[in-house]
Amino acid sequence: MKCTRISSVLLLILVSSPFLAAQQSAPKVLRVNAPSAVAGKSQPISVELQQNAQVRKVTLRYRSFGETSFKGTEMLLSGNTATVTIPADAILPPYVEYYFELELESGPETYPVANPDANPLQFTVKPANPKDAEVRFLSPEPGETVAAEDLVIAVSLFYASDAIDRKATTLIMDGVNVTSQAVWSDDVLIFSPQNFGMPLNLGSHFIRIELRDTTGKPYHAIEESFNLSSAAALAEVKARLQSAGNASVEYRNEALSSGATTYLRGDARIDNTYRSIGFGGSLHLDNQEKSTLQPQNRYLLYGQTDFLRLQYGDAFPSYPSLIVSGTRVRGITGNLALGYFNLDVTYGQTVRRIEGILAPRDTLLDSSSVTARPLSSVRTRTDSLYYNFYSPGTFTRKILAIRPSFGSGENFQLGFTYMHAIDDTNSVRYAIQPQENVVMGTDLTLAFDDQRIKLESQTSVSLSNTNISGGNFTDAQLDSLTINGGINLRKDLPVAIGTVEKFITVNQSIFPTNPIYDQNSRLTTLPGVSTEATLSLNYFSNFLRTQFFRRGAAYQSFGNPFLQTDIQGFQVSDYLRLFSNRVFLSLSYEGKSDNTAFTKAGTTSYSNLNSSLTMNLAANVPTFQIGYGVYGRNNDQLIFQNVSTSDSASKVADEATNRLYFGVNYDFTAGIRHTLTASISIADKKDNTIYRRNQSNSFLQMAWNSQFKIPLQTTLSVLYSGNSSDQQLFKPDTTLSGRLGPDSTLTTTKFNYTVVTVGARYNMLGDNLRLAASVSPQFGVFNRVTYTASADYTVDRHNFALQLNYYQNSGAADDKIFSLIYRFLF
Repeated sequence: MKCTRISSVLLLILVSSPFLAAQQSAPKVLRVNAPSAVAGKSQPISVELQQNAQVRKVTLRYRSFGETSFKGTEMLLSGNTATVTIPADAILPPYVEYYFELELESGPETYPVANPDANPLQFTVKPANPKDAEVRFLSPEPGETVAAEDLVIAVSLFYASDAIDRKATTLIMDGVNVTSQAVWSDDVLIFSPQNFGMPLNLGSHFIRIELRDTTGKPYHAIEESFNLSSAAALAEVKARLQSAGNASVEYRNEALSSGATTYLRGDARIDNTYRSIGFGGSLHLDNQEKSTLQPQNRYLLYGQTDFLRLQYGDAFPSYPSLIVSGTRVRGITGNLALGYFNLDVTYGQTVRRIEGILAPRDTLLDSSSVTARPLSSVRTRTDSLYYNFYSPGTFTRKILAIRPSFGSGENFQLGFTYMHAIDDTNSVRYAIQPQENVVMGTDLTLAFDDQRIKLESQTSVSLSNTNISGGNFTDAQLDSLTINGGINLRKDLPVAIGTVEKFITVNQSIFPTNPIYDQNSRLTTLPGVSTEATLSLNYFSNFLRTQFFRRGAAYQSFGNPFLQTDIQGFQVSDYLRLFSNRVFLSLSYEGKSDNTAFTKAGTTSYSNLNSSLTMNLAANVPTFQIGYGVYGRNNDQLIFQNVSTSDSASKVADEATNRLYFGVNYDFTAGIRHTLTASISIADKKDNTIYRRNQSNSFLQMAWNSQFKIPLQTTLSVLYSGNSSDQQLFKPDTTLSGRLGPDSTLTTTKFNYTVVTVGARYNMLGDNLRLAASVSPQFGVFNRVTYTASADYTVDRHNFALQLNYYQNSGAADDKIFSLIYRFLF
């Protein structure tokens, strides 16, 4: 315990400024495309990188309203654009917060650059109108193409509120009130245009349902569209192969102060349909593909029917989030969906082999003991007493995931998941400590009353091995562990060793030896178990959601490397709709703590309160959003300080962060059409420990777009990021071990920058030629001016895009970038 305390003190003394030196440069993100989302629907998000950003990998970190931990998923990088889709279960009102992690050739970076977890970006999540669910369009289905000879309109009000007067329902088709020609069959309103000789043109049509309550007042209105064709045309389309696709080639030359680089990239995608069968693929080629990096080239082939989908290539399979989530797998993925029985299977690689680099000149004399040699070394010859150092490479990591499930998931689904990941020890020669991981789990979904009540839960258990190079232990090796006072695997493992060896390598590197029971503390701490349960209720204009979660200290899944472990707690949130869905109030509270296995000197606890008010009062009135949150962190471990002759103590962590957010969006006409968006986020952290690591962060964004009557659009935007961080530094007390001396220094680090952009776009030749230019001065910790000019021309199915970027740097040589992109639709 004493050594642990001393180590903690030294570590805290040596903590540097939170602003990494690698980030003392201009942000690599040019713009983020995150449109407003709808609750419960998956949300695509993309980020456009600076032309000179040499990015190898982009990871999106995101969290739902009320959560404090960020989930993660790798983005698909193509050219200077990275894209990903956030799953539907994370899209909860009123907003989702996020930031980006960039892996650059020069090191890691984030966007926003400073303290992104304390002051992240966010996009608005619009609530799904609960009244929409009261009307079900049975025929045609929304967006469906049907034959004119078979058209029958059927709308169900089975789920409509008791406040509805069903007989007062109005059915409108293409602007014509046809209610008098429709008939009721129980709760279904049916209309057949052929029976009344109503002429219908082929093409797009829409249906509108207007509901009134029992007092005769309007209650709700909803529209859906469908397409009309002939039976002969539909039969002909189904009988022939339909294909659609696109391809692009990009040439980019970067003449930077650090050197010149030429990039050549190509993308292609094709989708085919024949009767009920769909198939196609996508391809991304990059001249930066290297055997020393993880894949830059990507490909994916797919084939699907109404109940089966197969993919081969680079895919992001979806399983219960505790087991596989956000991980790219190169291999085969299959999904069988029969409703009563479903099967998901994935097999492939998550990591590609990268051979280590041998250092032939670092030849040293071998010791008499093989175990005394460094891990990253190899004998020069088998009969030699000399060995060489090497830079370790990376093993190929293979993964297998299987999930059978029962039920469609609409009201019931029970699933069982098995995931096994292992490093291939034969894939490279110069690498160390190959690993292995196995996870098994079950998940359950129950829903009632048209999913107004929904319970979702999942539980999984894991075993990992940090070094499988020696394989399974023999009986003699197992006995040696016990004799030498080490672990007793025969006793600790929950089942017989022979059974465990069928799933994972068993040796001294397996952990936890018992995923349920801790042999040292003799407590049932569940170190290798993770579980969570979520209950949601959607009644009386309230969406109430509660969640309990616990993830063991030794739990690990190679299928989800972004998962935070050694944490337990709960979360409660309520989303209240007021004044006919014009005002929305959100409240949430989360409490959680670590040290689930009682192995740490202190326990860190978190208490987080969030609130948000959104007002969308009318179409010609700005939409406002105001948010306030308080984030607390406390660790009960004490740090001792000797000031003069008296002792004092401080907690390792004792802080509170207040965060305020304000956003506005306004569309208006003042001679011409304008759109104004602005947001400001302010976070202030107060650190009550002796280190006084106070922080203040502010992030302001504003954009003004104007659309003139001529084909001219102008943009003025301003971005400001202000960050300040304090830290009290102490010298160690030379008289008392593990204590801090009286001498201290308060240091303050500031990281502020401003980006102003003025741009314009002008369309010509019937909008086929689009010319754009912008100038963007940047001030603060970095100073430069960016000039951009582009031309985009479309003729038939061909598109040419030319872009020039000139970076006028302060104190360094200027940078120039030229890019040309050709796109073709077929």
